[in-house]
Amino acid sequence: MSRVNKTYTGNKVPRLTKFLYPFSGIFRDACYALVGSFLLQYALNSGVLSSGASDFAAQYSVITVAMFIALVWDGINDPIMGFIVEKVHFKLGKFKPWILIGAIGNAIAVVCMFLIRPTNADGSANGWAFVGVMIAFYFLWDLFFTMNDIGYWAMLPSLTNDDKERATITSRMTICASIGGFIMTAACMLLPTAFSSISSAKMYMILAIVTSILFLVSQVLVFFLCQEKARDEAQEASSQDASLLDLFKVVGKNGQVRVAVIAMFLYYLASGVLTGGIGLNYFYLSLGYGAGRGGLVSAIISVMYVLGMVGSQALYPAMAKKMPKKKILLISFIIQLAGFAGFFLCCVPLFSFEGVIRPFAYNVATSTDFSTMDFGWAFGGTMALYYIFPLIFFFGMGMMYMVIMVMLQDSIDYNEYKFGDRKESIISAWRPLDVKLSSAMLRVFQIIIFASAGLLDAVNAISNAEQAHNIWVGTTHEPGEVDPFDETIQSIQSGINPASLRVAGILIVVILVAAVVAAWAVLHFGYKIDEKFHAQIVDELSKRHAVAPEGALAPEVGLGVGQEPSQVEEISKK
Repeated sequence: MSRVNKTYTGNKVPRLTKFLYPFSGIFRDACYALVGSFLLQYALNSGVLSSGASDFAAQYSVITVAMFIALVWDGINDPIMGFIVEKVHFKLGKFKPWILIGAIGNAIAVVCMFLIRPTNADGSANGWAFVGVMIAFYFLWDLFFTMNDIGYWAMLPSLTNDDKERATITSRMTICASIGGFIMTAACMLLPTAFSSISSAKMYMILAIVTSILFLVSQVLVFFLCQEKARDEAQEASSQDASLLDLFKVVGKNGQVRVAVIAMFLYYLASGVLTGGIGLNYFYLSLGYGAGRGGLVSAIISVMYVLGMVGSQALYPAMAKKMPKKKILLISFIIQLAGFAGFFLCCVPLFSFEGVIRPFAYNVATSTDFSTMDFGWAFGGTMALYYIFPLIFFFGMGMMYMVIMVMLQDSIDYNEYKFGDRKESIISAWRPLDVKLSSAMLRVFQIIIFASAGLLDAVNAISNAEQAHNIWVGTTHEPGEVDPFDETIQSIQSGINPASLRVAGILIVVILVAAVVAAWAVLHFGYKIDEKFHAQIVDELSKRHAVAPEGALAPEVGLGVGQEPSQVEEISKK
């Protein structure tokens, strides 16, 4: 246990911690992707629900409602867990015990969700029993993963105050998270149907077992081998005074935290437009429904998202050594605007060679050979343009995300400098909360976009057709019965007005650009902790913790080196 209790001082993170802590994020995000993105797919296609059409439909509806309730619970869970992690400490550390407890509970919940398959006396699937088991363990999984997630990400700003060290570790964490999510997404899309000798259900079970074990092992290694930074009694006493309302109080009194939180929400809003339901439905409507049509385009754009994000995040530490954060932010902003402009002119269905508006779906309905398609505005139908421009603006988005993450961590340093407490766990809880809030806003925007374009009926019809198709696949039928799905989709596609696609495309790009411009403006005009001021903050905090003997009070807070009280107060209000 001596290794578990071992801490370090100063801003130089121990080499093993600097490597192992971010690397473990691969398995964390892989496990999250398995449950968050593919649990419903497993339930629908793995024979765990009842085979009767009426029972299957009812069970599907109950799961859908439960998932919606879980979203609400998830939003409540984040701030509550941030408060608990901030206030309740163990002798083995402030963050690592929560990381380990969450990982153990997560592993048990995930294995149970995918391995428990209740059956009736005749051996058939007991769908209602599975629904009960799935919902119970899903809520437990969300609780334990949030526990691990808050502890894991709250530990990040506590490791170091040094800008270069912080940039390197944050870059590694975000890269590993992107890699983990991408690997699991690819595995779940390919492996369940890749081996004829292994059923889809068994393949999901294998993925659940392997991923849970790797996740748990990686977090055990973090617990035993990584070190937390030493904390003095003043810091511990400050954490003990935390309250649940601090989630909002800290944003109200610390203007720098507030700016970073708002910018992060806007970032998640922009990044989710093309990679979420809005983008998928737009590609279905404009390019045709199916894995080889709009679905393929959406999948490839998701790959561009990962490549762009990982590429820019890997480059960020080198850039941070040579230029200030505000300059990197400006570069990322320009790159994104260039990508948006190219996508709008080349990929949104505005023009064709014949000078008339024509949706791509008309071409795709008769052929899946993208090289023969008319993509408009004198680019020869080159499908690569549909992927190059997303790669460009996702590259810029990844760079902006890194700046926001580092600024949020710097604002935690400022919180301690100005108010005498860090509140890492509480402030860090805003990151997952921003994800949920932006996801809810995207659902609202989806309705607004497609309703304004006159496409909402088509989107709802596709959703209803998908649900009917899932019920059809999951139930038994008489010989000769034909799934009406393809015929239904063709009917929906034929009724799409080309002008409606133009309106939807314009609105999508407008929302993307507006969110990015707003995020840049909030940071550019509202964030005041530049490199020079942050260096003064770090110097002041180092002096406080260095000169205060054990059991003594920390020096008076609120004054930084070279800063008058009025100047500090001026920044705190902005």
